[in-house]
Amino acid sequence: MNIQSAGKTDIGLVRKLNEDSISLREDRHLYIVCDGMGGHNAGEVASSTACELVSDLYCDFYNQLLNDERLRLPRMLPPSTDVLTKSARIANHWIYKKALADPALSGMGTTIVAVAIEEDIITILHVGDSRIYRYHEGELTPLTIDHSWAAELEQTEKITAEEAQKLVNRNVITRALGVKDSVSIDVAVRKVIENDTYILCSDGLCGLVDDDSTRRVISSAKGDVGKTASLLVKLANERGGSDNVSVAAVKITGGINPSRLPELETITIDAEPEDYFAAEEEWAEKTKSRISQSSEKETGEPGNIFPFAAGLLVVAVIVIIFYFIFKG
Repeated sequence: MNIQSAGKTDIGLVRKLNEDSISLREDRHLYIVCDGMGGHNAGEVASSTACELVSDLYCDFYNQLLNDERLRLPRMLPPSTDVLTKSARIANHWIYKKALADPALSGMGTTIVAVAIEEDIITILHVGDSRIYRYHEGELTPLTIDHSWAAELEQTEKITAEEAQKLVNRNVITRALGVKDSVSIDVAVRKVIENDTYILCSDGLCGLVDDDSTRRVISSAKGDVGKTASLLVKLANERGGSDNVSVAAVKITGGINPSRLPELETITIDAEPEDYFAAEEEWAEKTKSRISQSSEKETGEPGNIFPFAAGLLVVAVIVIIFYFIFKG
């Protein structure tokens, strides 16, 4: 399958810190946008941790997670949907524990929207009020419903969409990763179609730019995903830039192989019970340890101290030999 992707994140015009995070793993067709919340830099810690953990768990431990019966889900799902959901659960519990252990991070959390493409299906996962859209033949369709107070009132038909927009507390979210030890997660599975574009965004875009304006920008970019992401971020800033804004654009360009993997309308995977926590913590620690070891290898600390010292010794010996040769 041929896929093009691009992402852009911006601090906006008002905030002093960018608490959004993006991960684009083109090698495994996994794309994530997170929008953190919390005091000081806690929101940035939550969003970056979620992006990093979900990405590394999904991409590096796919088969192991798929077959770990300790983390079994309450229903059968396509493999990519199963692994992505488990990864989000693990990230949620790890962020929650991290916040408990450090008072400076207390209360931190993050939204997440993620898509994973496998054969001819795309898994759509979300928690919070970041969004995923599908652009198909000139039409823009939201694929997620915000986990927010206003959206829930609207869904139960207690208020209209127009009334929801006027609520003072309309942006209060009802679900996020990291605020509780377990979390309910919404997932859906759809068949992909050539030339479709998926937009993942934080509410720094959808909170300031209406869907029709977003549609027109995507159309004007004429399929260029880099231009799409940049223009949408630019428009959010032109509309006030009151929040961090992040956009990932993913376009299916061809090479789709039909499969028997099923579609699935949006369902909620209920929060896991406490007896899952030990396994989730084990997976998070294993992943974080692996990341730390990789970082040490890249920086040369501390694992490469001895090779470095040996190199210095060889150089010193060579210098001494040449000294006595020329002296004699």
